[in-house]
Amino acid sequence: MFALKLLTTNQQLLQMKFLQALGKVFRNLFAPTNFKCLNCGRDVFDDTGFCPDCTKLLPFNNGKTCPRCGVGIDGEETYCGHCAFEKVHFDKAYSAFHYDGIIKKAIIKMKFHNLGSYANTLAYYLVYLANKHQLNFDMVTFAPMSKKARRVRRYNQAELLAKSFCEILGIAPPVSTLVKIKETTPQERLTRSERKQNLVGAYKIDADVKGKVVLVIDDVKTTGSTLNECAKVLKRAGATAVICLTVASRKEKIPFELEDNQ
Repeated sequence: MFALKLLTTNQQLLQMKFLQALGKVFRNLFAPTNFKCLNCGRDVFDDTGFCPDCTKLLPFNNGKTCPRCGVGIDGEETYCGHCAFEKVHFDKAYSAFHYDGIIKKAIIKMKFHNLGSYANTLAYYLVYLANKHQLNFDMVTFAPMSKKARRVRRYNQAELLAKSFCEILGIAPPVSTLVKIKETTPQERLTRSERKQNLVGAYKIDADVKGKVVLVIDDVKTTGSTLNECAKVLKRAGATAVICLTVASRKEKIPFELEDNQ
């Protein structure tokens, strides 16, 4: 019985690795691995994605950060304005970079200029975060897009990041746990209060997450409204904890950034 169970497990592992390899082939046809600097286009010979000169310009999020959402903060406050005054549903969030400079440029290209291949490189920085903080989780998922938005863009950059993240770590591929069921106004066009209302009722659960620690991947965290709404739905469906990873987050330049006119 034990030998049969072990054989079945090995078969499942082989099948999973085969499917991951097959998925990588198809994804590289659509979003080929990039061996050029994401900023200047010079040849790059490792997984950093940036040449030595551009690496020096990367806005790493390695200063003082909010202990709950991971956003860079200035001043003497311990928590950022959002986590200090609002209900936060995710347990922890981490970002590799500030959303600025060449990283902001790279993310915009990935999202809006048909350069999904950038996800193959940027995912390495998510792996760095997971290793740095010794994260333990049961499953990986990603922030969803509506069907209409996906048709326009042809891919979900958060899903590409999540798939590359899992491939690099050699773990099971991400699960589509959430579905976006409501068309919403792009968050970047809205004020802080409008962003919260914009996402209410936008997501529904589409997988069994009961009793699981779920890792949610996205490209950028601004106010955190998207990740917070995702975490709320996951928690209501029975997830025991929700951890979020993003490539970048917008640094809070003003302590307790509560204005609606930003």
